[in-house]
Amino acid sequence: MNYNVLLISEQKLKSQSPIDPNVDSDELRYGIQQAQNIYIQETLGTNFYTEILNQVEDGSISLSANTYNKELLDNFIQPTLVAYSYYIILDNMFVKLVNVGLQQFRSEQSNPIGIKEFQYLKDQARDRAQFLDNLLRRHLVFNNWKYPSYTQVLNNGQLIPEFGSPFRTSLILPTNNRYNYYGVNSPLNSLFNCSIPWWYGGRRSGE
Repeated sequence: MNYNVLLISEQKLKSQSPIDPNVDSDELRYGIQQAQNIYIQETLGTNFYTEILNQVEDGSISLSANTYNKELLDNFIQPTLVAYSYYIILDNMFVKLVNVGLQQFRSEQSNPIGIKEFQYLKDQARDRAQFLDNLLRRHLVFNNWKYPSYTQVLNNGQLIPEFGSPFRTSLILPTNNRYNYYGVNSPLNSLFNCSIPWWYGGRRSGE
């Protein structure tokens, strides 16, 4: 797998986020690579993620045989990747690691923001990214028949797809599998026979 393959271009990231056109190319590439290797790989699973990377690298993603993958890339993966890339790049824009330590730079026309303003921007960026990631995961779960590599897990230590909600919380709420979205004693109550993901009252993710 070639981890240097980018699933979005630097120009696309600039045009679809608040990132200034003058931001260095290295900053953008770092953010994109980190976002797709961490967040996109977690959602797709290593097997399907590798397939997408290989198809983008050799150009076969545009072939008619890969229509579903191309639509997934354009409509779900890329918007999610833009949001997560921006989320990661914010850290690099807030402070710089130089040979004398972490520094904030100033210019004659502007001043750096404070930690409260920065945290607000980070929270907003995370919420947008997780919302789009949630759409991506739901699409994959309910259309998994389109993506054989998504449900094919190889026994080689790879990451399996995470189809639970990307929204993180430190609170764990008690649940009862007899009660779900479809009512008490529904045939969908079985943890092992339920075909819908846990956020609709079904079984939990395969993490």
